[in-house]
Amino acid sequence: MLRRRSTFGLTLAALAAPARAQTAFPTRPVRVIVPFAPGAATDILARTMAEGLASLWQQPVIVDNRTGASGNIGAETVARAPKDGYTLLMGTIGTNAVNAALFPQMPYNTLADFEPIIHVADVPMLLLVHPSLPVRNVAELVALARTRSLTMGTAGIGASQHLAALLFERASGVRFENVPYRGFAALMPDLLAGRLDLAFADPVSTLQQVRGGQLRALAVTTRDRHPLLPELPTLAESGFPDYAAAAWYGLFAPSGLPATVLEVIRRDAAAVLAQPKVQSRIRELGGLPRGGSPDAFAAFVRAEYDRWGAVVRQAGVRAQ
Repeated sequence: MLRRRSTFGLTLAALAAPARAQTAFPTRPVRVIVPFAPGAATDILARTMAEGLASLWQQPVIVDNRTGASGNIGAETVARAPKDGYTLLMGTIGTNAVNAALFPQMPYNTLADFEPIIHVADVPMLLLVHPSLPVRNVAELVALARTRSLTMGTAGIGASQHLAALLFERASGVRFENVPYRGFAALMPDLLAGRLDLAFADPVSTLQQVRGGQLRALAVTTRDRHPLLPELPTLAESGFPDYAAAAWYGLFAPSGLPATVLEVIRRDAAAVLAQPKVQSRIRELGGLPRGGSPDAFAAFVRAEYDRWGAVVRQAGVRAQ
């Protein structure tokens, strides 16, 4: 009897050993690299996830802003970091899909150098026009654009708003006079004053002006309607059934992490994203919480890499 009990105890210890090995991470602070400035959506999402992970891990999770080169500097920092899980990236549609087509030389391999952890959020965009433009829907906008030149503001070459515009030009067959700015805040005064005819923008930045009548929203860029403006049709509903575009954000690690460490990060990131307060914060940004399996996220990233690469190359766009 004593021998059987000893064997049973050893068996339990053996079964518990992998669990203890998994929970050994992290034993010191973890960094989340944000490749853009503080206060931007990428930064806010990173800090929201970092706060939740720090609470679970009982270790500091430090957000480190490494800006420059449309996010490439921060992303390269993570790609070259030790493969131990202590340096993560809050990646975007730019750093982990589009930039490879925009830049003639990249400092990292977009697909090979990162392990997708979790798809954190999508942020849809609105197609906006100044109210002086005599259009009430997307069909009327396209018809007008075929008769005269219309100016379109974008928040920089390769920004998510610019990508949405390129995809719309490709789908509709019309061309707009692109006026690039250094961020959406810089173009907003000209859009409100009517010096620009149209722009794509995130809902939170423009919702007040849309509801106040200073701007007119014609459509939302995602396949589903936006909960903040449920009456607004999608571009897919407006005659372009294949159209879908959103700024997206996800957590990544350097490729080659130990499987046990990767599993801990993925499991706990999913637990944080599922928290109601985290989902509420994402919605406050006008975003849609995502999640799902790592394999699904990896497939999504690959599809975005291929799709936007084709759009950018066809448009002949290069980073400036």
